[in-house]
Amino acid sequence: MNLKNQIELELYFADHFDTILFPVLAELYLNKNDLKRARKVCDIGLKHHQNDSAGLYILAQIEKLEGNFKEAETALEQVLLFADDHLAAAKMLCEIQTVLGRASNRLLKSWKHVLELDPENETAHAFIKKVEPGDDKKPKKKILKPKKDTRGQTIPKKIALPPEPEIAPKPLLDQRTEPLQVSSRLATFTLVAVLKNQGLFDQALEVLDALEEKGESPESISLERDIIQTLIAKFQKD
Repeated sequence: MNLKNQIELELYFADHFDTILFPVLAELYLNKNDLKRARKVCDIGLKHHQNDSAGLYILAQIEKLEGNFKEAETALEQVLLFADDHLAAAKMLCEIQTVLGRASNRLLKSWKHVLELDPENETAHAFIKKVEPGDDKKPKKKILKPKKDTRGQTIPKKIALPPEPEIAPKPLLDQRTEPLQVSSRLATFTLVAVLKNQGLFDQALEVLDALEEKGESPESISLERDIIQTLIAKFQKD
């Protein structure tokens, strides 16, 4: 299938409602401000892939543009539930929650998450400094005194193992697929998310190369590359 051809994408989607590529078509409609069709594609696609972060993010954008801020908030919270490194969704959530007049402690939590993903974000720093003066930097580690038993012997400290990182699903195809040969015009971070979520790491890296040619954010591209390389290493190890 030629991903450069919208008509071909539409025909393919009409025959494959369960395709993982539904966010690509939905984003094409969204970029043309065809919200009705974009929503319809998302609704159908999310019935088959309800945890798809790329599809949920596009749905959130549609809800925002139509003024459905509570629905947009819900969709964004779902995006971050399944892809907590989604910076654009984290930023938009802060924006939506501000419009909805959410409590300061709730906004604080959201802005702190943005800061974790983007340590140089000036808006996050400003908000945190306003709400918690002097507390917008990384908290210092608390030094705990070693515990002792009744005989005065130091009790060994239990070592907490770090949580296992979430791994993208294994590729659906047994054999490596041919390169997508995506043009810089078509390449989007949505397509990267779709491919990454399905374990198609080589193709996701190819799209990132196209995004680099397109002049997209070097920081975002570098972050996605690091994540994908980590997933590749973990997948090969397993």
